[in-house]
Amino acid sequence: MTIILRHHAELELTRADYAGSVTLEELLALAAFNAAEPQWLKHDCLSLVLPGADFLSVNFAELDAIFERYRAIYGPMRFHIMRRSAWLCLSPAARAHVDYWAVDRETKQEFSSQLRLFETFKEAGDWLMLQPSELDQLKSGDGFDVVYRSEITRRAASA
Repeated sequence: MTIILRHHAELELTRADYAGSVTLEELLALAAFNAAEPQWLKHDCLSLVLPGADFLSVNFAELDAIFERYRAIYGPMRFHIMRRSAWLCLSPAARAHVDYWAVDRETKQEFSSQLRLFETFKEAGDWLMLQPSELDQLKSGDGFDVVYRSEITRRAASA
């Protein structure tokens, strides 16, 4: 399992975990899921790249193409408030790809989102305006229900 998307209904917050060697196919499958289920894109989100994760099989041009897919998904969506998209990279092996994705991207206009990269859970939680107990839930995953798991997609595709 390399990508897991979880949602906490009470906090109205989504957490996306990236673990292991994440492939282009998995990133594309997540984009396809988000296109089919765009309600998950309207919530604030922490994208968490776990220790040991990497995107080494994905080149930057492919990341640009995925970004364009998200531009098309977000295009018709309407937001009442600006969405926050926090990224936390705990894997040195993934840092170049996360920096490429999250640093200096213009997302306010077309995505109604602010995208920021943080060094700690505390920094990300403060920006997401979480209380200490809510930050603990974000760290542990308590109260978050799985809405997508990439290994399900791989099994379904091979069936």
